[in-house]
Amino acid sequence: MLSIAPSYGLHKRSMQIAKQLANLGIEVWQIDLADSLFLPQSTELMRSLTGRYVADLIKVAQQQTDKKIILSTSSYGAIPLLRGARLWQLENPNSQYLIGAILFSPDLYTTVPSLGLPAEYLPIASATNIPIMIFQDGIRSNRWYVDNLVDSLKIGGSQPFLKILPGVSALFFDEDEAPETLQALAKLPQDIKASIVLLEKMPTPRKVVALTRQFKTVGSGIDVHLKPFKGKFLPYAIDLKDAAGKRYQRKDYKDHVTIINFWATWCPSCVEEIPSLNRLKQAMRDIPFDLISVNYAEKPDTVLQFLKEVDAQFPVLMDESGQISRNWKVIAFPSTFVIGPDGKIHYGVNAGIRWDDPSVVNRLRQLYAGPNISDKNH
Repeated sequence: MLSIAPSYGLHKRSMQIAKQLANLGIEVWQIDLADSLFLPQSTELMRSLTGRYVADLIKVAQQQTDKKIILSTSSYGAIPLLRGARLWQLENPNSQYLIGAILFSPDLYTTVPSLGLPAEYLPIASATNIPIMIFQDGIRSNRWYVDNLVDSLKIGGSQPFLKILPGVSALFFDEDEAPETLQALAKLPQDIKASIVLLEKMPTPRKVVALTRQFKTVGSGIDVHLKPFKGKFLPYAIDLKDAAGKRYQRKDYKDHVTIINFWATWCPSCVEEIPSLNRLKQAMRDIPFDLISVNYAEKPDTVLQFLKEVDAQFPVLMDESGQISRNWKVIAFPSTFVIGPDGKIHYGVNAGIRWDDPSVVNRLRQLYAGPNISDKNH
């Protein structure tokens, strides 16, 4: 197994799984491309890599071991991995050493889309035809889009298999200690071994799929300022409980400026923007204004403990299943929607920003003081 590190590098859990796989008779090579190339770890690097290094690693591993090869990675590591597999196919059309790939919660977005817009996948997704097994974290935000990714992979002739890991948010992050995650980790070596057996039974095409279009790196897609909302949906009603169990309902967003902020305690930029959200609430206190935060897929006890240390002066609602975030088409955290007095979404931002910046405050106040301000005074 050639295990390619994703944009966040090799974590302790990936090392532990590699040792357990070795005990099952699977030789594992772990490669951190960013570290080996003396480059900073980032999603932009993963998008920019051509696959040359992965293709060469497949060749060297086969030559040195004379074993069949299975590729593995997670998140944005899927980009150079699939590019490398295709390049290897192109250069070795008669070889049958490559079994396929095992991907954990793969991210193959061209860029993180603006709020409300569908995700677009890189050309390599539909130009891949090797057998693939996907292990998808059940409450990671990209879980709600994995069916679209499977469809994209099928376009090129791949035969993807999908296994959802219920209750898991980040399988290889040490901070995710949910019982569901620890249970999935305990079973993972045997699940990987069974996946290899399954993929080995599938035919690996010798003919390479043509790339229908080229892609140039266009940045991360993360916003650093308010951006006009381009989505096609109206705000969804909210009916959730807060971390203490108190029910909160909101069906009509008219006559107020409303901010709905989707976040999680494990997200550094989410936590960093909480003080500025508190200050924004104070800056808007003289006009009808609501600030609602929705925590993504965490347990109430986790959030209550967090709130003992961090002062959030606004309702913190619990989206334990992640379904509300799915409805709002949230991919990145934090993601924040700005709703005007007309009940429509006007702005969105898929990153943490300074919400009490004068330019932001002025824009929100202008949203309230629109052409119908005379009606609001009655």
